[in-house]
Amino acid sequence: MKKTNLNGNKAIRLLAVAMFMMLPLQQPAAQQNILLETEARRLLEHFINRETEHVREMLAEEVNAMIPEGQLEEIANGLEVQLGSFEYVDRALFDKADEYEVVVLVCQFEKMEIGFRVVFNRGNMVAGFQFVPAPATSFSPPPVYADSSLFAEYEIAIDCDGITLPGIVTMPHEQQNVPVVVLVHGSGPHDADETIGPNKPFRDMAWGLASRGIAVLRYEKRTLKHGGTFDRNNFTIWDETGNDALAAVAAAREIPGADPGRIHLLGHSLGGMLAPAIASKDPGIAGIIIMAGNSRPLQYLVPEQYEYLMSLQGKLTDQQKDALEEIREQARAISENRLEGLTYRETLLNLPPAYWADLNSYDQRAVASGLPQRILVLQGERDYQVTMEDFAGWQKALKGHPGARLISYPTLNHLMMEGEGAPNPAEYYELKNVYQGVIDDIASWIGGG
Repeated sequence: MKKTNLNGNKAIRLLAVAMFMMLPLQQPAAQQNILLETEARRLLEHFINRETEHVREMLAEEVNAMIPEGQLEEIANGLEVQLGSFEYVDRALFDKADEYEVVVLVCQFEKMEIGFRVVFNRGNMVAGFQFVPAPATSFSPPPVYADSSLFAEYEIAIDCDGITLPGIVTMPHEQQNVPVVVLVHGSGPHDADETIGPNKPFRDMAWGLASRGIAVLRYEKRTLKHGGTFDRNNFTIWDETGNDALAAVAAAREIPGADPGRIHLLGHSLGGMLAPAIASKDPGIAGIIIMAGNSRPLQYLVPEQYEYLMSLQGKLTDQQKDALEEIREQARAISENRLEGLTYRETLLNLPPAYWADLNSYDQRAVASGLPQRILVLQGERDYQVTMEDFAGWQKALKGHPGARLISYPTLNHLMMEGEGAPNPAEYYELKNVYQGVIDDIASWIGGG
């Protein structure tokens, strides 16, 4: 096999060995960037050339210990199969995460562009790496339903149990005692806009609602830059999402001009699943909005998503069938509470057993049905991640709830953006905005409609 040399600007698989979460990308001027980019290119070159013994030489000792035998080979061997032949590195991006330095090489392969994210410790050893969607070079324009003359934005700091998360308040002009919506992210690391490719769902919602007289607080998710603040082997959804959401709600009550008695919480996807539990812990929350949130246990959804995505490529291969069966077995182990003695490397989505055990004790439908607060459920009918089966679960659970309203939208996907035909991940990378009808329905519901 011909070796690739990246020194002349030549150099992955979506399967990630993700020791660290996704980070925002900037380009600070630092002489050390030259050294770190060179090292990141060298690591990539070793993967391309399947020189996994040299990959291990570049890894920090604790990272080496965490990677099972054969996993590096699996990644290296799958690159060309999944992405086609390597063509070139288009650009390098740099950032910091706590005491770590981060380099992202944006790589062009035969089939697609992808980012190779490398995290370096203070000794310039590799403390983590992952293959991620390539960062966008442009973003969706402001939605037509947003009128920037009607609101202003400013930053705040949210105190979250020893760390500070940056937040953005979007406040209507010349109003007092306005209702507020706190936005809670889905799974994975997210910025305050919940940026996915070129799209910014939370920005769209904040600007659209503020144009209708409703203030919005959105904030950076802990896992974006502070993934090291909890034990990877023993954290729960409350460490990842719930506790920070409660802190954001408390911060929203202190916003000048806000009505502390009309603080609402909107959870998207995973945040929607957790929204009933958050509201149960803070009875002062006026109402919750479950947007594309699953009513079924999370482990039920993962095999479905994998199978659907595999089916988009045509008939499943024997290798894909084996991989899918392994995922199904991991899901069964969670449902049957067969978690004792496992580590996060052996469980679904590489989440620790404590995470899954905590979710096993949570029935979002039962909690939601017993809430005194008002509830709005929003669902896209083209959503392949959280499906209409979940919407039906919410309908059944909330049938007797006097303050519940449920709406589904025939053309919307998981991001509440319009599309046509069979849904697929590629549409998340098309320049779009959150559907105006969603904004109007939320505003009407908060207003009492």
